[in-house]
Amino acid sequence: MQNIIDETEKRAYIFLKEFGFNEDEVVPVVTKGIFELGNTLEKLRTLLVSCHEHDAEVLDDTLHALKGLLFQLGNHALAEKIEELRSNDDITEICKELNKKLFQAE
Repeated sequence: MQNIIDETEKRAYIFLKEFGFNEDEVVPVVTKGIFELGNTLEKLRTLLVSCHEHDAEVLDDTLHALKGLLFQLGNHALAEKIEELRSNDDITEICKELNKKLFQAE
């Protein structure tokens, strides 16, 4: 999880500067975005502990929030992978893939 946060933070500074933000605007935006990203990833990790017991809608809402944060912070490749997972109807398969892609290296 920390590697996702670190990678996204690096991308965010570059992305937001290229987008037209100046340095004093970038720092607070990235700080808040990374904080929210950490919270969302923690929520997702909690959902995945017993994924089969959770409502698919809660998981989808969390993935939607994660995708949005990743896009806003410039990590478009991971955001697109999350969106692909959201299109799957099999919650067990989604949870398995999320664990593998997001939390396996921990």
